Amino acid sequence: MKITIDTNKNTVKVNGKDYGFNSFNDGVAIDLMKKFIRANMKLDSYEEDSMWMSYRYCIGRHTIAAHMRANDIASHCYGRMSEERSIFTAYDINREIERCLQFGCGPTWLFPITSLNAIYTSAIDIFCQFVEDFEIKTIDDLLNYKQVEVILADNERGYKIETVTWKEYLRPQVLKVCQNFYNNDAMTTDYAWEHFEKWDNNEDDFGELGVQFHELTKNRPNPDHFYLTNIDDLMVWNNLVHLFDVEHHHKSVLTNGKEVEWYWTYVPDWTKENEISYRRVRVPVDSSVDNVEMLTNITEDDK
Repeated sequence: MKITIDTNKNTVKVNGKDYGFNSFNDGVAIDLMKKFIRANMKLDSYEEDSMWMSYRYCIGRHTIAAHMRANDIASHCYGRMSEERSIFTAYDINREIERCLQFGCGPTWLFPITSLNAIYTSAIDIFCQFVEDFEIKTIDDLLNYKQVEVILADNERGYKIETVTWKEYLRPQVLKVCQNFYNNDAMTTDYAWEHFEKWDNNEDDFGELGVQFHELTKNRPNPDHFYLTNIDDLMVWNNLVHLFDVEHHHKSVLTNGKEVEWYWTYVPDWTKENEISYRRVRVPVDSSVDNVEMLTNITEDDK
């Protein structure tokens, strides 16, 4: 398509047909010009600032507008940055996701701080792998863990996980409280824990001792009031991380002979009802990040 703008006559010619500038603004030609500009010009400083300011605001929020912003950024910004800047943007988005995971997502997540402006593995990928490795099936399973620490390691994944369960954290704390309360340093951990379990199961309130038990557990999440929406709303941003993380893209040949560029990501596994489950899938780079198209017809991987 050929588009000619005549600033003297204030007209636009599209495929030989003249339009007044007002009608041009209302027509499809302006959209075609915008697409051409996006495809052939790098982001300017205003566009870059608008991009990172908007994702830092939207990540972790739960409105449909915030959710849709991820796909807007993908369609307007992918391919319009240098490789270095794209990789840094993936890193920066991932850091925002890490920040969100530290609060309101079950265990307290601790992520490593590195001097590299690139990701080793995305935070949501780590969460999904944690769910699989530690056989997390239910909310109760997830909330058994008080802390999950991600440590960089020289292995296939690039990291390892160390965990602290609430029981591991509470047992020595409960022993200390009971020993002080009964003034009995000889009290065993198991005996003190029996007292705590009776209180925790509402079999005995233990008076003042129960008040101290409550103080120990006041920050423990309640399964009856915990939902996975905080994780669900981060999945689309994880897809955007992988889209911008171009150094980890792959190229493969489909069964129809077409070559496609794609990335790995995780999506909820809806085939497992009433169970927390995710599966790893291939997604072509031209797919929408908020409704990913999964590749299954690959004949040759990782070219």
